[in-house]
Amino acid sequence: MTDTLAVTQQTLDYRAAMKAVTAASEQAETLDVKVSIAVVGRAGQPLAQLSLNDAPPQTALLALRKARTSAGFKVASNFFRDNNAEDVHLLAALDTHPDLLMLGGGLPIKLAGECIGAIGVSGASQAEDIACAEAALAALGVTAD
Repeated sequence: MTDTLAVTQQTLDYRAAMKAVTAASEQAETLDVKVSIAVVGRAGQPLAQLSLNDAPPQTALLALRKARTSAGFKVASNFFRDNNAEDVHLLAALDTHPDLLMLGGGLPIKLAGECIGAIGVSGASQAEDIACAEAALAALGVTAD
């Protein structure tokens, strides 16, 4: 056992968060969808948020919830729903948490295998939300896995 009192961790910079939001919004424009985008740090704190013109106002909070779900669990926001469809008790328990959203569109941002934050996109189909989030990761030169 060690007596370590502090841990050094990589941090997602706000400039990278802005770059991710820009890439996701450009992908949304290409797909002609009106979405909201949120980028959070490893602890779920918002670093950058944007709603495209005419995006439904509710999508801003949904994007933030998707990002926080991905950052907290370090997986895509739809992971538990897609991989535990038969475990109705787990899904029901997770659905009761007001800050989780288990729909596609949230992806973790990993650097050297370490989750340093996440992006969430909401307002289009799950496939389109995911495509926008993937565009953000590509702009950062990282992947969700």
